[in-house]
Amino acid sequence: MSKAAAANMVDDIKPPTYLIIGKVILYAMYIWIIFGIIMLGMRVFLLAFSANPSTLFVNFVYETSASFLQPFRGIFPPKPVSETGYLDVASLFAMIMYGLIGWGFSALIHYIQNKMDTYTEAARIRLARQREAKAQAAQLAAKQQARPAVAVRPSTTTTTSRTTTTR
Repeated sequence: MSKAAAANMVDDIKPPTYLIIGKVILYAMYIWIIFGIIMLGMRVFLLAFSANPSTLFVNFVYETSASFLQPFRGIFPPKPVSETGYLDVASLFAMIMYGLIGWGFSALIHYIQNKMDTYTEAARIRLARQREAKAQAAQLAAKQQARPAVAVRPSTTTTTSRTTTTR
């Protein structure tokens, strides 16, 4: 096997598909959580400064953040900030909860990445050991072929038989 082929084998090491799919799903969920936190933060800001809900942007923020706020709606009553604005404490609480969920997703992403790195490193070590064993076997075979053949000669000592007769 040539060195280029061996290098390609190392580059072809891929972690199991379930790890890759799990990581992609977690990234998508993590991005969704970050998007929700941003929308909820904008909602808190717009409500605190009593933004006009009839404008397209403000309406978009309110409608988009409403789905993220739904599980937390009614937990805390809104607190008035000024004559027209108020602090949506439920949105702040939702941001904290989604932040903790996002932190958990981040930890899972790092865990899966660590598993993928461990798998890849173990596969590289296994391939390196296999290549080393093949190289040692090839060297041993080359040494045995290069060693001069030692001819085994039959011994040249002759044995004479003496016969003794007894009288």
